[in-house]
Amino acid sequence: MVRTLLQRGKFYFLFALLILPNCAGSPPFSPDQIRQTDTTIRLSRLLESPDDYVGKVVIVGGVINMVERQGIVNRIYVQAYPLDPSYHPDRKRKPTGHFMVVTDQPLSPHQYAPGHTIEVIGQVMHARKMPNFTGGTEKVVVIRARSLHVRTRVPPPNTGVGFGFGYYPMMGF
Repeated sequence: MVRTLLQRGKFYFLFALLILPNCAGSPPFSPDQIRQTDTTIRLSRLLESPDDYVGKVVIVGGVINMVERQGIVNRIYVQAYPLDPSYHPDRKRKPTGHFMVVTDQPLSPHQYAPGHTIEVIGQVMHARKMPNFTGGTEKVVVIRARSLHVRTRVPPPNTGVGFGFGYYPMMGF
């Protein structure tokens, strides 16, 4: 009996060791990439006065609204969200505006699609006025991408409540 418990304990330990790190919110970029950015610049200040930050390398993130592919230049229009401590967009908080990412990297239509979460390291180029969805105009920050990270599956909103062992109705049981 004791031997069985020890074997099960090893199994559960290995399971936790292999599975739980994947559940943690690890940063989408390497520590070296993050060191090259100015992490003191907050998104709200960047969107209020983008001309003050031209040339700075920043980390921003949000949800993709639209992707424009024109030759080798691609534009990604993003609804901006504040970042959490691990540099992921915090979708529980209110969106703070919009920014546009310009890149010459090839973008997969499946991966870079509206509704997907994106994190960007890039250089602030300038701001420009663009029409928004309400018919007015909005000041949008244009960022030249150095590194992009996209989550293809949109995570469900975290309600903080959960139960069960993976059983769903109509699974055939």
